[in-house]
Amino acid sequence: MGGLKLWPDVPGKALGFYPGAAVFTETSPELMGVGYIIGPRIAGYLFAGGCFAYLVLAPAIKLVGSGLTEPFGFPAVKLIRDMTPGELRSSFVFYIGAGAVASAGIIALARSLPTIVSSFASSLKDLRGSGLSQTMTRPRTEDDLPISLTVGGSIALAIVLTLLPQLGVNLLGAVLIVIFGFFFATVSSRVTGQIGSSANPISGMTIAALLGTCLIFVAIGWTGVDHRVQAISIAAVVAVATANAGNTSQDLKTGFLVGSTPRRQQIAILVGALASALAVGWTLTLLNRAYTYPVPDTHAAFSAQSLTPPAGGRAPVEVLPATMSEFRIAGGDSVDHATYQVVRVYVVTQGVAAGKYLMDPKTHELRYVLDPGIGGRIRDYRGRVIPRLDSPKATIMALITDGILTHKLPWALVLLGVFITIAIELMGVQALPVAVGVYLPISTSSAMFAGGIVRWLIERRAQVKQQSIAEVESGPGVLFASGLIAGGAICGIVLAAFAGVFGSADALAEKLPVFHALGGLAGSNALAFGLFAALGAVLYRVALRPQ
Repeated sequence: MGGLKLWPDVPGKALGFYPGAAVFTETSPELMGVGYIIGPRIAGYLFAGGCFAYLVLAPAIKLVGSGLTEPFGFPAVKLIRDMTPGELRSSFVFYIGAGAVASAGIIALARSLPTIVSSFASSLKDLRGSGLSQTMTRPRTEDDLPISLTVGGSIALAIVLTLLPQLGVNLLGAVLIVIFGFFFATVSSRVTGQIGSSANPISGMTIAALLGTCLIFVAIGWTGVDHRVQAISIAAVVAVATANAGNTSQDLKTGFLVGSTPRRQQIAILVGALASALAVGWTLTLLNRAYTYPVPDTHAAFSAQSLTPPAGGRAPVEVLPATMSEFRIAGGDSVDHATYQVVRVYVVTQGVAAGKYLMDPKTHELRYVLDPGIGGRIRDYRGRVIPRLDSPKATIMALITDGILTHKLPWALVLLGVFITIAIELMGVQALPVAVGVYLPISTSSAMFAGGIVRWLIERRAQVKQQSIAEVESGPGVLFASGLIAGGAICGIVLAAFAGVFGSADALAEKLPVFHALGGLAGSNALAFGLFAALGAVLYRVALRPQ
């Protein structure tokens, strides 16, 4: 599907009879697998949030704003009546969803406070006890790496982070990483070990670390672009440390049950963490480049004033040393052979939104926007879908950082999301999955809901056969769904490699004549939905197999 383009990977359409509304489904095997594993209730909450965003909020904004005669939005670059559902989401609903997710994460963190306090106190007690018993002979099943390695490793990590220019973390940032990382890693480890990974509020703890960092930066006057990068870097390291702590605790708990040696496990975990850290960075860079398309977006020439930095500050527009030429234009098959300079707009300048652009070096006119492949917000151009890879959590972190440090966050929309979360909580419904559904594209939540429906059918069948939910959880359906997730991820990396080599995510389809031979059938939404339903039927049949 993604490589040969034999059928649409995101079928659906905007509802013409209901302006502003749209329904799309990403017919992806991995999303169906995720929906099956999380179950019908959580998948239903996610889809409910998507319906609320695309079938309630977006049409309401379109209805109220259609009479405006001036551009309005965040950024204000287009009339509301001319916005597509995707543009309504990126200009308005995106911020509502971000406020909902951030507040839901903080509520989840607050709900866990009693466990957090008791876990932290117990961990400190264990830490003091471990220091007193180092000289005692321990059995093999209690042989851990020395605590000095943890302390020394943390200090060494802080020093390395301050020396890496890409992160921009100074001494204060390193200290904040150690403080937040120590506290939240302790909480994550204890919560995961005692209750399970599903109760681990990583998002809430990361948001708390980011909020604390940003407020400290504001207090000391660090509000520049470089300080935003620094705040994001601090939160990213804390998030990774928190997630690894929970994973380590789960692994050591499992090892204890089977009688393994903790020291051997801890060495293996260190090797795995280092290997994945090296692999993930290159993989994300490859994916981002593969799905980055220059989208035509012409703006008038910048004045010389906007290109000149003020005394002691950074210019709102920076001309980067990089250039770009011989690239395929998004939304078509043509290639632009001219050479353009890459410029970065840091704040809204002369009606141009913040982002990366390609500028004509002679006229200073902007010709294209370089919307990133990961987290990009331009999803269609002239009726053609532009593939994007969503990064909801990372985008929320960036939104919080920009909002606090620049004082330009549309707080009215964010607070609207906050109070939507509070209303959902007051109804007795778990707000976090609904809030995530509001924030995610409906194409993602609807695909997961399809997997949830398959799981619901299997659970009803199990009730008829008097089987327990535990048997369904450990049945072949979960294994098959896990395979869908892994297979989809692997194929995505392979296709990104093709795109990186040939310069286009459509390269495989262009090299093989199958796509053109199919003609109009390749763009059939009915074909895409039919094959997705067939995949669901296969998942259902596999899940029915005996243990």
